Amino acid sequence: MSLKDYLKDRSLDLMIKAFVFIFIAALLSVLDIGGYAIGFIMSVLIGAEWLVFLHSYLRKYHFYKKLVKQYEGLEKKYLLSEVMERPTFEEGVFLYDLFRGTTKSMNDQIALYKYSAKEYREYIETWVHEVKTPIAASRLMLSNHPSSISKSLGEEMDKIEGFVEQALFYSRSSDVEKDYIIKKVNLESLVKASIKKYSRVLIEHKIAIELGGLDYSVYTDSKWMDFILGQVIGNAIKYRSNHPQLSFKATILENSIVLQIQDNGIGIKETDLSRVFDKGFTGENGRRYSKSTGLGLYLAKKLCSKLGLEIGIQSTEQIGTTVSIVFPKSKMHLLVL
Repeated sequence: MSLKDYLKDRSLDLMIKAFVFIFIAALLSVLDIGGYAIGFIMSVLIGAEWLVFLHSYLRKYHFYKKLVKQYEGLEKKYLLSEVMERPTFEEGVFLYDLFRGTTKSMNDQIALYKYSAKEYREYIETWVHEVKTPIAASRLMLSNHPSSISKSLGEEMDKIEGFVEQALFYSRSSDVEKDYIIKKVNLESLVKASIKKYSRVLIEHKIAIELGGLDYSVYTDSKWMDFILGQVIGNAIKYRSNHPQLSFKATILENSIVLQIQDNGIGIKETDLSRVFDKGFTGENGRRYSKSTGLGLYLAKKLCSKLGLEIGIQSTEQIGTTVSIVFPKSKMHLLVL
């Protein structure tokens, strides 16, 4: 707040006081007080008033200047009331108490939201574990009664299980707690475990699998990585070509190991490529070839970010798609998670 603005804001007060001083000077004149005495008295009154005025201005000026500096230096602006000092003038005290009360109310609402979100997550996790029982029972019945219908039902059961797993990881991805354990694991074992999970569908659609140079150790969470790889494999199956192939290769760089998952499927339109990791984005392929939720790659990107990994995608229509996952060689990236 500049002195000019402060003067403008207090202009009415200053005008009233100016009239009061004129009235006092006129009254002293009527009382036959000498001109020098009147001048001295008025000088003292005006000087005292200006000292009070400047003192008030400087207190507010320094307070608000510091407050603005604190605000600009905060990454989380809503924490302003936590760092601001209690002012020494009444207007500031009023605002300070108002800010503190507003912050408390906001924190109460956030705590309520966190509690509700925690309850919802616990419900989703319980539901997922409960629904796995009838899914497993249904699979057992289908395997005991093989037929053309049971084969089709098996495919639908795979889809149901995939959506259930997606719901579980979606609920976990938004939680503030670290719901994962990062440790040293073999990349080849991770890939083979994911391929085995989809083996029935891969065999059914005669998808040729190629593995090359995967015998490296990486730092990640096996459970979350299995889900991420599953989303990529699922997309390769969904958008396959007439003679589908899927290869898994690793490349070692100076500070990282890059896993490349390449298919020869229908590819992705260039206009869609920049948005494939967006939440809910299905693109032209999702609308044309299958019903897609647009959550698979979004969750893969989000989980990779939490694990300190990088994920990227390259694709050419009618040629294929390559998904790259970058694993740091050491555990140093864990220090910034």
